[in-house]
Amino acid sequence: MGISTSTAALLCRARQRGARFDRTVTIGRMSLHVPLKDVDRLARSVGIVGLDGSRFTGDGFADDFIRLVLGASSVTAVDVVAYQGAQIVHDLNRPIDPSLHHAFDTVIDGGTLEHVFDVKQALANYMNLVKCGGDVFIITPANNLYGHGFYQFGAELFCRVFDASNGFAVQDLVLVESPFVSVSASRRQHLFQIDDPAMSGKRVHLVNEKPTLLFVHARRVSDEPPFRTPPFQSDYAAKWHGRPPHEIGSTGFSYLTGWQELRRTWKQRRSKSLRNRRAFRRLEL
Repeated sequence: MGISTSTAALLCRARQRGARFDRTVTIGRMSLHVPLKDVDRLARSVGIVGLDGSRFTGDGFADDFIRLVLGASSVTAVDVVAYQGAQIVHDLNRPIDPSLHHAFDTVIDGGTLEHVFDVKQALANYMNLVKCGGDVFIITPANNLYGHGFYQFGAELFCRVFDASNGFAVQDLVLVESPFVSVSASRRQHLFQIDDPAMSGKRVHLVNEKPTLLFVHARRVSDEPPFRTPPFQSDYAAKWHGRPPHEIGSTGFSYLTGWQELRRTWKQRRSKSLRNRRAFRRLEL
């Protein structure tokens, strides 16, 4: 659980675009997996020249990065236990105390959501913690990290959760692909910008061979309470509202022929992978 060089660069980009980190709450005490020379480069990207590396405590946590590079005046951690020094001890499976609602400018989850059983409640807690105009950042497994936590997530979930009906708007969705299960271990990480699947009206499938994370940035735009109505997957909602029931039917099932399987395999490698530039656009930071 933590911030890698790629996700640190995405957080810096968010700051450049207006995100405020003044009062930041982190979900758990996040580690910082960024070499000091890259910290200095990232600091320059947000206008900080000559960053004093000695001001980093060397405890391995990301708090100093959030303060010195992202500009936070305070960094508070929420965790289920206090063994790493979390200031707020709380089980995210349960509602956060109302006294903490709207208490922070930014929430950063660097890899906790997939370990929490009650995902809906955890997301509602994140949404309630942040004030109107504030930001929620989530970094979580998307593909090929089976066994890492309870879940892996797709963009569709976050686009439907961080919707105007819940008082939010998605600002950024980025896939981060790494060669290793320890995703921060390699500098060879590739980033791909993705759009809300509702924009194309089609599901965005991904069949790839490398571990992939999803970076989500959402902004609170109103004080709507979370989940007064449950989210629905966009392609189903489009069908329900745009297609007469009599047009939906079954034509019978049969397996593909050998030739059809070869053709389908070739097509899948292009249309259901990161080679599909209409769905996944390479991002350089």
